[in-house]
Amino acid sequence: MRSRIIVNLLLIAGIVLLGVIARYEPGIEAPAESAAITSLKAADVHRIHINRPLRDDLVLRREAPQHWQLERAVALPADNFKVNALLRLAEQQPQRSYPVAGMDLEALQLDPPYASVIVDDTAIEFGSLEPINRLRYVRVRDHVYLIPANYLPLIEARFTQFVRPRLFDAQAHIQTIKLPGLNLARDDKGWHAEPAQPVSADVLQQFADIWQSASGLTIQPADPEQSGEPVEIHLQGQSEPVMLQIIKREPELVLSRPAWGIQYVMGNRGEAMLSLDAAKADLAD
Repeated sequence: MRSRIIVNLLLIAGIVLLGVIARYEPGIEAPAESAAITSLKAADVHRIHINRPLRDDLVLRREAPQHWQLERAVALPADNFKVNALLRLAEQQPQRSYPVAGMDLEALQLDPPYASVIVDDTAIEFGSLEPINRLRYVRVRDHVYLIPANYLPLIEARFTQFVRPRLFDAQAHIQTIKLPGLNLARDDKGWHAEPAQPVSADVLQQFADIWQSASGLTIQPADPEQSGEPVEIHLQGQSEPVMLQIIKREPELVLSRPAWGIQYVMGNRGEAMLSLDAAKADLAD
């Protein structure tokens, strides 16, 4: 009986030892972390130029540390979330890498490339998918890399998908809101409505806050031939107002910004953004 116990204990000790060896692999050095596909740091990048076959070229330029613009006939504020997703490409670590010499670039759709992203002065050229692990072939200078395939949908996106969804910059402050049948203005005592409304100051503040933080669910190119009811927003420190148009109220509110050539689909926000009733109801709950 005692010998069986000893054997069992030795077996358990052996299993534990094997587990330790399997986990920590003593005597085997951990592989070095692979270098990124470029030497650039995302925080230092100032310009991104996307060349893709399905759409016109797209250029993004950094205007401030957290402020990017989409270069068009009229520059548009860019969506930082989308830009940051694209910036990760500069520091992307590859799964594998190969010298260009000896690679069949034409077979990998890298000569010519399917699409390219020029980050500052560094071109990242996109080729085909590797069939086994579904990784994407990219070329940077004299190397071909295999990286995750999730960048291409972003590279092929419409320009409107790179536009900031918020109607106004987070640092902007609305001073007046002029809507069909309702005007709101702010002074030292708070918000007041013209014509006067039988609502509290809290309701007016709630309504103004809705506009202050309003974001489109989606953004679309605006039809230059289409017109709607005017909306005029004055921002603190800006001499020219923001001019919008109500293109549609139901079933979804659609606001266009003709000067930018885009329109915001706001979803079922029509009542909340065009009358005081929704703000009144929210505060009553």
